[in-house]
Formats: sequence, C-alpha cells, structure tokens
Amino acid sequence: MNKQVHDIQDERLFYLEFLALFTGQVSRKDLVVRFGISEPAATKDLSRYAELSPNTLRYDLKRKCYVLSDFSHHFSHDIEQALHALAGARAIALDSEHGKKLPSWINCDIKRALSLPLVATITRCIHRKRTMSAMYWSHTSGNKERQLSPLALVNDGLRWHVRCFDHLDDKIKDFNLTRFESATEGSASTKSLKDDAEWNTLVQIKLVPHPKSEFPKTTAFDYEMQNGVKLVELKACLVGYFLRHWHVDFTDKATENPKAHQLFLANKSELIERGVDKWSLAN
Repeated sequence: MNKQVHDIQDERLFYLEFLALFTGQVSRKDLVVRFGISEPAATKDLSRYAELSPNTLRYDLKRKCYVLSDFSHHFSHDIEQALHALAGARAIALDSEHGKKLPSWINCDIKRALSLPLVATITRCIHRKRTMSAMYWSHTSGNKERQLSPLALVNDGLRWHVRCFDHLDDKIKDFNLTRFESATEGSASTKSLKDDAEWNTLVQIKLVPHPKSEFPKTTAFDYEMQNGVKLVELKACLVGYFLRHWHVDFTDKATENPKAHQLFLANKSELIERGVDKWSLAN
C-alpha cells in the first residue's frame, strides 16, 4: 500500500475511532456517508481497525453496529478539535493542523487540561441519552457528586459547558466542562432538550454603541451595524454568556467604562419579559 492510500485510509480509521470514543458507536454506513466509499470498503476499514486496536470495538447484533467495548484507542485525539467537530463547527481530521492556510496564533488557555476519557464519557451520554454520575467542583458547594442527564454542548467563546438536567435540583442547568473531576455512564434517561424552555426560546438582542463612547461610529462600523443597531438572535439560555464574552454593558444606566465596553444592551427589559434567566442580566 503506497503512502497516499495509507494516509487516506488512516483518515477513515481516525474518523471511525472518533465516533466510537465520543458517541459510543460506529457503523459501515457512517464511513460510506462520510467518505463516499462502498460498504465492502467500509467493512475492510473496520477489519483493519480491529487489527490495530483489537479491544476497542465489538459488534452489537441488536443495534446492528459496532459499539465501544474498551476505552483503548490507536490515535491521539485533540479535545478542542473533537468538541468543535461534535458541535458541527469544525471538520474532524487526523492532522489537527489540517485546514490552516496562513500563519496564525490562538490565544493561550490557562484552564485545566481536559481528560479524553472524561470528555468522551460525557459526549457518549449525550449521544446515547444516558444519565451519568459525576463528581463536580463548584464555588458554592465544593466537590460534590451529582446525578445528571447531559443534553447538549455549549461553547461561550471562552470555555465549554454541558447543558444538563440535574436530578437532585430537578432542573436544567449549565456545568463548566473543566470542573468535572469524573463521570460514569448510567442508565437510560428520559430527559431531553424538549424539556428545556430556555434552550428552545429564541430571543433577539439589540446592541448599540455605548452611549458614552467618544466615537460611536467606529463601533457601528466595527460591528457592521445598520442605523446604529446590531441585532443578534440566540437561545435564551446563552444570553448571559454572550453579553460577558463580548463585554457588553448591560447596566441600567450605562455605567461601565465605554473603552472596555464598546457595546450597550438596548433591550434589557424586553429580554426579562421573554423569560431570560435573571443571572444572565445581573451586574
């Protein structure tokens, strides 16, 4: 097998391992749809992968697909790339540098490094609609065991969160991914995003240049405002993250420093009426 053919097959093997680790299952159809290959070729890929990592997959006759048997893996996986891929924001590829066309720099990250087995357990629970038992650190209760049903991934621009139903508090909340110490997959969960009113409510944020800005037209140009207004539509549960990430002044009387907060929230009362959580708009 020449190097080019070998590299192409490695991309497919990497992808099938990615699916196995982060969703808990993979099928021939996944490879056929993703890479446009035939089913016999997909079968050969699965056989080749079994040679490289014999304990990772087992065939489930009932589900008619390969499922994760053991958390052993042949390839190295970049956590950020995997999370972005799962969120649909970035293609998954064996070479994490694939797609870069210009010299670039991404700002450094000082958060705790994420654990591959831990993150993969959480994403599998989301995909398979399972509960999980997790040890989680918080600023209000320290390190505490929680019974959760993870429902979705959220990236606020700075960090990853997991939207979960908290079975102890009987409500849906966000959990910072770096604060999970451990997670163990549990039984089937009956909870879903259909139960999450904030997730399913779209609101429109109205942004204007800060009222005390010396050059408001610069802000208007920077954010491509129309008639001095920038409208942003997003899920109600993401409002607080969005305002803080973009350094929006959402005080009642625009009391923040306009040099640090170039944008001002012009429809705060409307968002409150639409049911945006109070913490999102608390100064």
